[in-house]
Formats: sequence, structure tokens, C-alpha cells
Amino acid sequence: MEIKFCENGDGRIAIGTGNRPIRWCRPCYVEACAPEFEEWNVVIDHRALGVDPEELGIACAKTGETISAGSVWLDPVETNIAALVYSGFIAPIEKPAAAAAKATRTTEA
Repeated sequence: MEIKFCENGDGRIAIGTGNRPIRWCRPCYVEACAPEFEEWNVVIDHRALGVDPEELGIACAKTGETISAGSVWLDPVETNIAALVYSGFIAPIEKPAAAAAKATRTTEA
């Protein structure tokens, strides 16, 4: 296996997870691809699954951290977002305008 180095010439090892070509180190990957990242809400029901929240989470594309609840940034090229939604692990982040419209509809009914 050949080790590849970041295209920016900083000497760091390039990373890759599957769908994107191995071109950049982690900081350069985030800088280059962050405009494509999508913000989602991690809603894993740890109690129903019978697991410790520290043992199950979603990897954040921006930070590399494992997020077990709250906001996470996902790379739609590298992540099967539909599978995570279907499994109940993530949900869309409700935008303030959408939340206000929803509240208005509820109070008008």
C-alpha cells in the first residue's frame, strides 16, 4: 500500500474514507469540502437500543468527534444520510422559520 501525502505539500498524510479520492490531510479536507457538509441532529435512542451514549454516535465531518446527541456535520458524499435517517439515528435540524411556521399552524387549528 502506498502512502499518499496531502496535495497542498504540507507533508501531512492524506486521508480517505471511500468515495472521495485520497487527496488531502484532514484539515485540508475540511477546508475544501466543508461547503458541501450538511448539519443534522443526532437523535439516537440509546435507552431503546440498550447502549451507553459513549459507545454509539455519529462521526462529525468537521471535527472528527463522535457525537451521541445534538448537532453534527455530515459529508453527503461520504455518508449514507438516508440510512441514518431511516434507522432513526439522525433527524433534520429544524430551522427557526420552519419552527415558527409550525407553531403558527398549531395555534391556528
